[in-house]
Amino acid sequence: MPKDEIVAVGLLTQRDLERLGDRFRGAIPVHPDGMFDDLLAKLDQIDVEPLGKGVVLIPRIKA
Repeated sequence: MPKDEIVAVGLLTQRDLERLGDRFRGAIPVHPDGMFDDLLAKLDQIDVEPLGKGVVLIPRIKA
C-alpha cells in the first residue's frame, strides 16, 4: 500500500486530536459554518453496537 493512500475518513473532536498527539498530521479542520449540520444530525441518529471484531450501524427509526 502506498504510504500516502487514504484508508479512513473520520470526524474528530479536539479531544480526539489531543489523544492522537502531535505526530498526527492528517486532520483537515472544518469550520462551523452550518454546511454539515444536516449530515451531523443524521449521524447522531445512528447507534453503534459491537459485532465480533467490528461494529454494526443501526439507524434509529422514528416511531
